[in-house]
Amino acid sequence: MAQFAEGSFDVILMDMQMPEMDGLEAARRIRGAESERGDQPVPIIALTANARTEDRDACLAAGMTEFLTKPFTRERLLAVLRSSLRRSSASIPRPV
Repeated sequence: MAQFAEGSFDVILMDMQMPEMDGLEAARRIRGAESERGDQPVPIIALTANARTEDRDACLAAGMTEFLTKPFTRERLLAVLRSSLRRSSASIPRPV
């Protein structure tokens, strides 16, 4: 979380099973920090081996923008990245 507070990111690839904090909690904290600062939301892509509808719904409810199941192909990852960044750039004004 410290890295997020100190930096600016175009997209976050979020592993759902991390040792000290799971991806759902991390996403909630990121969204809370963005809200407190008044920042536009950074796209968060969940990376998980859990492919159930309930898993996808939990990720989206926690504030993630995409859900990608492992294993995934390079083409699928690129498609999800393009989609996330396209949506993000459409909603976030870029400095000139």
